[in-house]
Amino acid sequence: MKKVLCVGMVVMDLPLRPVSPSIFGQDLCRIEASAWTTGGDAANVAVSLAKLGTPVFFCGLAGKDVAGDFVERRLNECGVDTQALIRHPTLGTGVSHILIEPNGDRHFLVSGSINDELDYSYIPDDLIAAADIVYLGSAMGLYGMDHGGTAALFKRAHELGKLTLSDFVGGAEYSSAEILTLLEPMLRETDIILPSYLEAVKLSGETELPRIRDKFSGLGIKLLVVKLGAEGCYITDFRNEWRVPTFDEFKPVDTTGAGDSFVGGFIRGTLEGWDPEAAACFGSCVASFNVTKVGATGGVPDFDTAYRYLIDHGGARFPHRR
Repeated sequence: MKKVLCVGMVVMDLPLRPVSPSIFGQDLCRIEASAWTTGGDAANVAVSLAKLGTPVFFCGLAGKDVAGDFVERRLNECGVDTQALIRHPTLGTGVSHILIEPNGDRHFLVSGSINDELDYSYIPDDLIAAADIVYLGSAMGLYGMDHGGTAALFKRAHELGKLTLSDFVGGAEYSSAEILTLLEPMLRETDIILPSYLEAVKLSGETELPRIRDKFSGLGIKLLVVKLGAEGCYITDFRNEWRVPTFDEFKPVDTTGAGDSFVGGFIRGTLEGWDPEAAACFGSCVASFNVTKVGATGGVPDFDTAYRYLIDHGGARFPHRR
């Protein structure tokens, strides 16, 4: 089976729910029992892919501490190959406290400077060669990768005939023009980008989807996929456009990791050889399952569960799996 290399951020998540928006006006807020989970865009996508039955390597940094022990063990338990998870000798593992409102909306308190240390030198060339898709999570949130690392990684991946994908986070300290200038070398080596709507607005400086599309046209990107939250996603290959909705039957409990599980489903659909619309539909289905559980990947289904759901809900013409 085809393989994926996921590069980027891993943190230990501590979801706290339900947290009222009025918490800072209260002395006490009672919450449900909480438990550690793994987080970080690249780690979430890796776990989602593993749960969908996809062979996946993860490359990132964790500390030699309890949190690092936890994330390594958890990734291994989920079936992720962690041979390229580097345990840094002095920096601590990133930690994210997630405040989840009663309606499922969430807010992150993150300490994760270790992830800025990740750069191209940490990524084994043999894993780039072994993968069919090379994915970078959290562009604009990884200093070493943003300042040349991702461009070098994707250039090498292209030299080896691999498909390259990236999504985004952060960049608040930069203007849109500064971001595009910084990321242009990377974007010219990227086949598919998958920002959220707010990230696409930040990257492009535009608010309307056609203008966002036009801003990325001409950079060499083959496919733009904009995640629209509860409204689904917008896809364009700069010639055609598609809108893919979400599935209303699923009641959100925790939207943490929804976009990452969508990306995992989209990548798996791409590996199946499906067209972008079908791959996005599968990704939307995976994300819809995921938000029914607490944690960034707590509700990700196996491949057959998601595929059968699509077939049973009007997807008779949905592509056959390989």
